[in-house]
Amino acid sequence: MSPLRTHEFPIFSAFIGLAVGVWACSGDPQPSPNGGSGGSVGTAGGGSLGTAGTAITTGGQATVSGAANGGTFVTGTAGLGGSAGNAGAGTAGAAGSAGSGGGGTGGGGGKAPMCLTNGEQDGIDRAKNNYIECDVEDQAIDFDVMANYDAGRKPGYDPAMTPVTFTDFGTALTGSEVQLCHPYCYKGNLTIGLDLTAASAKSMQGEILFGFPATVAPIVAPAGRASLGWVFIDGPALPAGGKLTLQMVLKSTDKGLIVAKETKMGELRKWIEFRYFPIDSTFDKADLVNITHIGFRVTLTGAAAPDWHGVIYADHFQLRK
Repeated sequence: MSPLRTHEFPIFSAFIGLAVGVWACSGDPQPSPNGGSGGSVGTAGGGSLGTAGTAITTGGQATVSGAANGGTFVTGTAGLGGSAGNAGAGTAGAAGSAGSGGGGTGGGGGKAPMCLTNGEQDGIDRAKNNYIECDVEDQAIDFDVMANYDAGRKPGYDPAMTPVTFTDFGTALTGSEVQLCHPYCYKGNLTIGLDLTAASAKSMQGEILFGFPATVAPIVAPAGRASLGWVFIDGPALPAGGKLTLQMVLKSTDKGLIVAKETKMGELRKWIEFRYFPIDSTFDKADLVNITHIGFRVTLTGAAAPDWHGVIYADHFQLRK
């Protein structure tokens, strides 16, 4: 709000009436009879504190008039100064909740996991010396790039075209990142944060899906195909009595999320292999239609406090012809 303009009345009382008439016709704001107006109240902040109102310090001007030759002087009352405006009552906005990684709705709070141990050379050696476990790479989700494959090899699916999704099964999986850190084959892998919080039952389990690229999905009738996938759990010893279990999962446009019948034990610092030759040895054939994703779920049971924080390295998931 801009300050009110101030106007001086004429010196002689004979002109007071004329001055009042001028004010009545003016388009400018009229001064307050008691002086300047108070400052406006600051607007409440939309997440930050409201701005304090600006004080208007100029009061109305004293008016002094009189007549010549001993006439009586009439002294007007000085206008009062405007009071300072009140500070806005806005309160700080609440912090937004973490976004779900990869468009999921469960865990995946965007926490970029760190590589705890490096096994890149192991992945390179395995691909070179034990090709049978790193074969059919052009049909594998390897989280790797073309430059990391030797001449003659067919690179797997581009990780940029492999969406990673956290489901609402639980919140134990807290973020993911493609890294050259601990692959099963070649040089690349997906590192996934695993944070188990004893006070939250929902954080005792988590589930992640890897999307097949649009050039492949949906896989209309995968029954009879061979399926593979490897995970490696890394971190400190589990809480006393704690037991980690894992199951492969698939996603179908027709059947939704389907879970393998077999349950794997989640040993620390060992590669855990999902190997289903054929895939319908652990999934019902009737459910194996229009598959778009492959992945796994993990569950911690039997553990009390304290909390546990580590990572899972995932690599070389495939549902090959």
